[in-house]
Amino acid sequence: MIKGISLSKGVSIGKVYLLDSSKFCIIKQKLDPENVDNEINRFRQAIEKSKAQMQEIKQRASKVANKYAVILDTYSLLLEDEVIVNDTIENIRNNKLNAEWALTETLKKFNKLFNNMNDDYLKGKQDDLDLVVHGIIRNLIGHSQEKLSEIDEPVVLVSHTLSPSDTIAMPKNLVLGMATEVGGKTSHVAIFASALGIPLVSGVRDLTAKVNTGELIIIDAIDGHVIINPSEEQLKHYRKKQENYHNYEEKLLENIHQPAKTLDGKHVKLMANIESLDELKSLRKFGAEGIGLYRTEFLYLMAKTLPTENELYDNFKKVAQGMGSSPVVIRTLDIGMDKNLKGMEGEPENNPALGLRGIRLSLSDPGLFIHQLKAILRASLYGDIRILYPMISSVEEFVEANELLQKAKDDLKKQQIPFNENIPVGAMVETPAAAICIEHLLEVADFISVGTNDLIQYLLAVDRTNESVASLYQPFHPAVLKVLKEIFKAGRDSGKEVSICGEMGGDPLATVVLLGLGNQGELSMEAHSIPKVKKIIRKISLEEANQLADHALTLTSTEEINHFILSEMQARFPSDFDRDTTFEEKFQPLINNTH
Repeated sequence: MIKGISLSKGVSIGKVYLLDSSKFCIIKQKLDPENVDNEINRFRQAIEKSKAQMQEIKQRASKVANKYAVILDTYSLLLEDEVIVNDTIENIRNNKLNAEWALTETLKKFNKLFNNMNDDYLKGKQDDLDLVVHGIIRNLIGHSQEKLSEIDEPVVLVSHTLSPSDTIAMPKNLVLGMATEVGGKTSHVAIFASALGIPLVSGVRDLTAKVNTGELIIIDAIDGHVIINPSEEQLKHYRKKQENYHNYEEKLLENIHQPAKTLDGKHVKLMANIESLDELKSLRKFGAEGIGLYRTEFLYLMAKTLPTENELYDNFKKVAQGMGSSPVVIRTLDIGMDKNLKGMEGEPENNPALGLRGIRLSLSDPGLFIHQLKAILRASLYGDIRILYPMISSVEEFVEANELLQKAKDDLKKQQIPFNENIPVGAMVETPAAAICIEHLLEVADFISVGTNDLIQYLLAVDRTNESVASLYQPFHPAVLKVLKEIFKAGRDSGKEVSICGEMGGDPLATVVLLGLGNQGELSMEAHSIPKVKKIIRKISLEEANQLADHALTLTSTEEINHFILSEMQARFPSDFDRDTTFEEKFQPLINNTH
């Protein structure tokens, strides 16, 4: 059994189809001066060929999943990135090197930059850059790969990684599951697999060296395991697990439109985090009561130039109309200068996580900020839209942002453009400063949204993307629980709404703890997490949640708290948390009683 990361839930069993994962053997060659221009032209032709291939893939991708097609814009933009192209051409020209070698040197330089970044989203795009460069090199040397379209029987696909052309070409009805050596939650592979419901485990080191085409393999994308050449006993176990997990997911969706009410009648609103218009279609399926976090960064990252006010307005209007009377919380641009947006490139920062990002970047560029605010205001006529400022660390920042919001309102009034004058404005609590001064912040904000990902990172001084210290990133650290309790108490005392929009909000293991700590208003999460969180809320009382949280707060170590919470949740919800027996003996009778 090999451990990996589950990126698309489910269990698959079948024969391995090992995709050619051979590394290109790139030889460094010195060019004669008279051949340099021809080599640069050869490099440019390879890029143009890659662009044409990507365009074809995008057209075919839209038939699979709209969001997946949008994600592929990342690859097109990377192919047009002047820094990558010019750096390679400069290397060819100045050092008289062949294009393949020069491009791999550029990749090494960028990978070094990626490794020094603190941003989860951007680090997830490192694989994208690798794939793009790999594709260009493939075109440079004329390398052909096995055609996935030739698969003619059900298989489990195993590869180092999968390119967009790989995922589009493969016959979806014959791919039972996938396992890759690299890939993250934001990768195109993860989005593709989730869109089609194909179980996917990634991050399985050296997997391609351990399997051969035709061997039997099990992909346990529930717990993140890969089993090669399983025994008969293992096969029996995982076939039952596969069957019962399917039944379990179907059962969760049966009563999805019932409210998330505790046994003693407390209604907790379950909202969705989204980053694209295309996600609206799935919100009703999973029972989302609104959008608790619309990440607007995607609109900027995917644009060749900074999006205009009208482009942003059109997008926000469609989101509002798509959600009807349900609330839509739009977070203003939460991005740092490390992302080098087209049209606002800045100097690289040594520590982007503590640099010019979030509201700081918006306040440093009022024109950019006001464009976005005006677009949100204009769209506010079409639904229950609310504004959320990210990375707030002081009341002064919030007030300054609101002054620019007032300027945006004044501009619209002069233009006689209508909008919601009383649009609610909230602050994200992601910094220790905001958490400690939460009472002051609640005096000026209409609502609060806790971004647990960054808050935990800053509270514990841990970069969770750094493998050396990632294990120290602990959501159930005593300091985290105490800070959250104080935030929820301040919200109740002020009569203002407090929501959770970080990963803890969608973590079923944290649901009861959060209720007990005082978050009884709203949780926002990825839509597919809603059914399980709703099930837990509907089977617990506030009194039970309070008792569980109170006891957790008496414990002094993270290990004790983790053990206590897991034990409690396994005892109360064995079909969700008791992984040793979840999809065997204990599972079936519990699933029959789900309501």
